Amino acid sequence: MNWLKDRAKEPTTYVGLSAAIYGLGTLAKVNEAPAVADAVSTAAPALAAGDWATGLLLLIGGALAAVMKEKGGK
Repeated sequence: MNWLKDRAKEPTTYVGLSAAIYGLGTLAKVNEAPAVADAVSTAAPALAAGDWATGLLLLIGGALAAVMKEKGGK
């Protein structure tokens, strides 16, 4: 458990997670994967600093923005 907590404090953990999401999304042909990966990258500094509230809000907001339909869109 300490190993996981230690990794969560490192910004490179979130960069790697972002790259993995992007890569898996590309292989699975998930159009929203780049936006979700970008949300993880954006939240990385807050999460690494231990600011979980801001980090999670950025992740949730980014993921929702990636999958929600725009008004007037088809």
